[in-house]
Amino acid sequence: ANLYVTNADQLCLLDFGLCAEIDERSRNAMTAAIVNLLSGDFHSLIEKDAKELGFLDEGMDVTELKPILTKILTEGLLEAGSNLHDRKRKLMDISNELNEVFFRYPFSVPPFFALITRGLGLLEGIALSGDPDFDIFQASLPYARKRAIEIFGSNFLAKSGLRKLQRRPTIEG
Repeated sequence: ANLYVTNADQLCLLDFGLCAEIDERSRNAMTAAIVNLLSGDFHSLIEKDAKELGFLDEGMDVTELKPILTKILTEGLLEAGSNLHDRKRKLMDISNELNEVFFRYPFSVPPFFALITRGLGLLEGIALSGDPDFDIFQASLPYARKRAIEIFGSNFLAKSGLRKLQRRPTIEG
């Protein structure tokens, strides 16, 4: 792997192939998207965040798309739980629906997003090798909360419902 842990217990990147510069607007939109995904606010995720991130055209009417994506996101990500294999199986189950959505609607993938998903997949795989019950969504909650408060203030967090979400207790060995 291209990651190294230093003597000071800091993560060090040895290869910058997974690095990209992301402008502030996109970083803020990504933070809002993560908060909205984790809190289940698919309306804001699809209506606002997907457009700000460049997945959908700013002027697109997403009325028809919202229920379809809500079902896919709920079944494929949130209901699948923390087990990576269960999530992959769920995503495979809905892959035909997802493919149809991508062919039917004008989606674009921002260039940096492929690097982010690849990087997250790598980090999640490392975490799962040490803890088979690792849940990337639950692990990201504290950071997502903190980042959202820094950018948008505590009112955004209260409105999003993320404040209500709690980390599930884990059994420590």
